[in-house]
Amino acid sequence: MTQGLTFAQFWLALIAALVWGFVAWRRQRKDVFPYPTLTLFGSQRWDWRQAVAKAFRNIAALALLLTLARPQWVRWAEVRTEGIDIVIAMDISGSMLASDFSPNRMEAAKDVIRRFVELLRQKRGGDRLALVVFAAESYTQCPLTDDYEFLLEATAQVQNARDGVVHDVTAIGDGLTVALARLRPSPAKSKIIVLLSDGMNNAGRIQPRDAAQFARKWDVRVYTIGIGTTNGMVSWHDPITGRRQLGRAAGFDETLLQAIAQRTGGAYFPARDPDALKAILRHIWRMETTPLIVRRQQSVLELGGWLIALALACLLTESVLVHALWRRVP
Repeated sequence: MTQGLTFAQFWLALIAALVWGFVAWRRQRKDVFPYPTLTLFGSQRWDWRQAVAKAFRNIAALALLLTLARPQWVRWAEVRTEGIDIVIAMDISGSMLASDFSPNRMEAAKDVIRRFVELLRQKRGGDRLALVVFAAESYTQCPLTDDYEFLLEATAQVQNARDGVVHDVTAIGDGLTVALARLRPSPAKSKIIVLLSDGMNNAGRIQPRDAAQFARKWDVRVYTIGIGTTNGMVSWHDPITGRRQLGRAAGFDETLLQAIAQRTGGAYFPARDPDALKAILRHIWRMETTPLIVRRQQSVLELGGWLIALALACLLTESVLVHALWRRVP
């Protein structure tokens, strides 16, 4: 168990401190000599009561600045676990809206991810997962994490990139490259990519087979899951009638998915196979795991309330001293 002080809004407090310091500096500037004669200047004596009152005001101001920084006392528990790193690469192109899977290929892919995560949680629980999505462009939807609920929420938020327009673009090679980039800095001994796609590659700067070659060079296995059939059809919105039109073949390139898996030492599985995910897990169980230390946040104690109370106490004390106890009566 480790614990420590953190500031959730440090930069906000820093900006406020700079503004406060500038205002205080401007107020201290003297454009004219404040004393009409040197006799009065020499008669001024240091008053300890002014120093005490100023100290209370400064403490109150400092407490309010620290409150803006939102100080927190956080406790972490370090959990030792063993596992491997897995990046799920998901196709979100327009062809994934084909209705040969119910309700479409993309929702079927999401369901595969959900079931895959649940199986991992039940059987292992020590692996880290990430989610990369791709169509014409590729990006990381969720970085490597052991928080499976967070990954499932990120998966549920994935939207189709093209919504079934006629001219669909899919860059599988670029998607695999981004997934590889997420795995390269990982200290895990075993790293894999689970690719869910219909295999219809028609764009991108990197060809899928070249990306698979990079994966093999970096000792990353790619397991591909084919989402689709040869008779899948995709629909799109007609800009003239405003209606959804059906009639373009979505396509399904099973050969490409098999080639990617074979080149990296992985395996190909059709999504309709109910034992496909279990087969992938059997491959994962045979891999060498890496000991990892995971820091999990246990509790957060907000300290802002205590600092506000301190500031109010200082201001109240200063007011009582100046206006009551130290008040001079003529």
